[in-house]
Parts: sequence; structure tokens; C-alpha cells
Amino acid sequence: MGNQRRELFCVNFFTLLMGWNVLASITASADVTDRSSSLSYFLFQSTENPKDCQEILSKCSNTPNASGVYKIKPAGFPEPFEVYCENDSGSNGWTVIQRRTDGFINFTRNWDDYKHGFGYLGSEFWLGNEKFAYLTNQKKYQLRMDLTNAAGHTYYVTYDDFRIADEWSQYSIQRLGNESGDPGPFIEECPSNTRFSKSTCERLCTEPNTCINSASMETERCICPNGYMIQGENCIPQSQCGCFLQEKGSVLNDGESFVNSDCTSRINCNENRLSYENDYRCSDDATCQERDGVRRCICNDTYEGDGVTCIRNEPPKDCYEIYNTGIHIDGVYTIYPTGWEDSGFQVYCEMSTDGGGWTILQNRTSGSVNFYRGWNAYRDGFESPSGDHWLGNDKIHDLTTQKTYQLMIDLTDSAGSQFHARYSTFRIGDEGNKYRLSIGSYTGNAGYDAMKYRNNKPFSTHDRDYDHWSSVNCAQKHRSGWWHYYYYYYYYSCYRFSYGGYYYYCTASNLNGDYQYSDYRGIFWYNLPGNDCGIDGTKMRIRPVG
Repeated sequence: MGNQRRELFCVNFFTLLMGWNVLASITASADVTDRSSSLSYFLFQSTENPKDCQEILSKCSNTPNASGVYKIKPAGFPEPFEVYCENDSGSNGWTVIQRRTDGFINFTRNWDDYKHGFGYLGSEFWLGNEKFAYLTNQKKYQLRMDLTNAAGHTYYVTYDDFRIADEWSQYSIQRLGNESGDPGPFIEECPSNTRFSKSTCERLCTEPNTCINSASMETERCICPNGYMIQGENCIPQSQCGCFLQEKGSVLNDGESFVNSDCTSRINCNENRLSYENDYRCSDDATCQERDGVRRCICNDTYEGDGVTCIRNEPPKDCYEIYNTGIHIDGVYTIYPTGWEDSGFQVYCEMSTDGGGWTILQNRTSGSVNFYRGWNAYRDGFESPSGDHWLGNDKIHDLTTQKTYQLMIDLTDSAGSQFHARYSTFRIGDEGNKYRLSIGSYTGNAGYDAMKYRNNKPFSTHDRDYDHWSSVNCAQKHRSGWWHYYYYYYYYSCYRFSYGGYYYYCTASNLNGDYQYSDYRGIFWYNLPGNDCGIDGTKMRIRPVG
């Protein structure tokens, strides 16, 4: 073999003369801009596999003009694997990571299929997210997308810095860089809930049984898909058309209300049906006005209420004081605890549960809000009181030191069963005292007193570790800000974690863990009569004792 056998030995295995119409393909390269459609297959031997198609182009002297299947091994990937390389003259070694041409391969796949890849390198395929992650994390790559639309027009878009994360981060796109390319006039972005189609029939929300005249429609355009109807310029589910309101000229969403121009009537949408409140009237201490696009009765300055009922009062220190003024409607209100008399802050008040007057400190109903945050975020609070949120340790401290409060913790397990834990007293220290927890006796139907050993313990986050365990950061392990402290040995719990060959856990309760993780990273409550791991809903609320 002589001079031919250097670092890399390249052999032309066989050649397939084949063409295709590329509808959508994605390529990655360090600095390349051209593509071609010839197809060849190659086999090479080497003590060190190339990391991508660009390295193949530079190392294989006999392949500069040949596209085809090659074997590469990105840095850190366990085994070499085959890829299709665009190596034609001027293209500089593109590694093709996706191709779609004729619908031969089904791309409606599950997570594992997209992780490992599927299809055939000679036709349609998805290379695999795990391979993408290793590929794009070893160098700086350019991403190019070549597409052909239904009319036969071809165009491309490039991004100059493409990288995706690993499976732990759900293969999320980490970088894309600057966009460039030549899309021309062919890209049409359809609005939400529409699709590009040749269909000639659409229906209005106001006339669900009438098809729009097809003669006035273009052959291809963005239209509402089946099961959706036109409402203004948008497409909405047909099931929502029952709340179409002529006076507003649009559809009310479920739970939404509409107040007429002089605030003498309110119309509500509930379960896709309209209901009318003809006795709706503003208080004498309120005005009818529009705020944030919504018309309603709004209490005048120095008055609190829902606009129908407005009561002048000293600034309320908590939701219980608002409740005692006669306001019994759940919602977001401004309170003025001791130390906050000038500015106040907003909280969500539960006025219709367990006697009313509850101030919400924490609420979780979905995974929409990330609770794995640092010390400052937990100190100041995050997200809106009207949804999933943490009120903030500074505010909780100021609230709970002005009166004696009880704490109610509401839990909903993955089966939908509801439980509660009530503590006779509750307060936390200030930041200088690391928001140390002080909690009273337990009653309720949540089973074990999972806060019992949290009493008198400091608050910890992943960047402020006060759990008194020098070897392990409990907040980092349990993915939450919480009153973590030292560790407990436990054998079989779903919230254990392994350390030093043994299993441990830092807390018997973790209401701020990752949502719907049924292990030590998730939300759990020890010995809950239902499912104590993977809890779907939590709420922490306080009300004065007595």
C-alpha cells in the first residue's frame, strides 16, 4: 500500500448513481456553503476516526469530489457511526443530519426514535439527537437548511453557530447564531392554528354550517384546519364558537367576561356557553373604565374591592383583613404588611376556601414555571401571584412576623387525590438569619408530618448551601430552594439519592422540586396516603390564628 496508507486509509466501497428531489434537509459544517446530490458509499480504516465530514474531506485524498456514506466518531461518542457526507467540489464536507424527499419514511416518532435516529442514509432519515449533541459540541458548526416547496421552488437558510444540548436538557437548541440565506418570496409563515393547504373550504365561527365561496380562494394559502373556524383574523377550535359575542364581535375564552359600555351588564363564558348578569353595577366609589383592554368597574383611589363592592379602609396587612371588609372573591390584591406601608405588594387571596382570608405564599399546578432558582430569586420572589409562583422570602418574613399565623399546605397527587397538612404556627426569620423556619404542631390527612424535622432549619438554594452537609449540596440534589438540612439514611424511598455507595435524602418534604419527576428531584411528601412522589399540585397559604 506504500504511500497510500497514512493516518487514514480510504477505499471506494461502491457507488450508487441515484438522484432525489430534496424537500427538506439540514446540514452542519464548520465553514461551508455548497451542496450536491451525487451519492457514493465509502469504507475507510483508521486508528483514529474523523470527527465529521469535513475531516473526511481533508484526510481522504481520494474523496474530494464524492458524496456518500462514511463512518465518523465525534469526540466522546462511544462508537463510530455512519453518516451521509456532501463532499462535492466546493462544498467542503457537509455532515447531513436530516433529509426528507417523498414521505417514504414516517417522521411521527417517539422520543427514543428521535434520540437514536431512523430511516436510510441513502434516502430519508433523521441521524439522531444523541449524535447531534456529540457532533455539535466538539466544534463551532454552521447549520444549513435546504428546502423545496410544493411549486418546485428551492431555497436555503443558514445559521452560523449551531449547537444542541444533551438529553438531560431535552436536546434543546443552545445556539443558532446569525441567520442568512436566500429564501426569496417562497416562504409563507402561517399564523397560529392555521396550515398551508389547497383546500377550498373554510367556515366562519358565526356561520359554522356555511362554506366560504371557493371561487374567491387562492389555490394554496393559510387556512383553518379541520375542527377550527374563522373568528376575525384567527382560527379557533370549533368547540369555542358557542361563546361568540355579537356586541364584542369576537369569541370569549372559557372563564372570560365582557362588560358592556356603561358597566350595567356583564356577560360570562363558562363551558362554552354565555351567561348574563344584568344586575351588574359599579359601586358609588368606583368608575367604569377600561384597563389592559378589559372594561370593568374599578374602585377609586383609597378604596379596595372588585368594583361592585368598594370599601375604604386602612391599608390591609394580609388577605384576612381584606376578607373582613366584606370582599369574598378570590383574586390578586395589594397588601401592606408592617414595613411595606408605602409601597405594598401583590398577593393572591383565597376568599372562598376554609373560611376565606388566606394569603398564598406558593402555588404549583403545572411545569410552566422553573422553581430551580438561586438565593436572590427565592429572596425576592418570582412569577405572578395569579399563577404558579413563590411570593419571596423577604415578603414571607415580613408577613409572618407581624402576627401569629397558621400554615396550610395543600397537596394533589398524580391520581388527583387531595390532601392537606395544617401547622398551628408558622413564621420564618430574615435574610440575616437565613430565613430560618419556625413551625408549630401538625394536623391533617397528609399522613406523616413531613415538615417536622425542618423546624429551626435555615433555607438553602443551590448557590447558598446551608444544609450542614459539607459533602453534598442538598438543594442541588433535590433541585429546589427549601429548608434542607443534613441528611437521613433511607433504603427504599423514591426520593433517595445515591452517595458513597449508600442511599440518602435531605428532607421528607420538597414542594419546590422539579415538576412531575417521581424521584429525589421532584415534588414529594413522605408517606402521603396517595402517591408521595411525583405530586401534581401544591399550595402554601397562611391566615392569622384565632
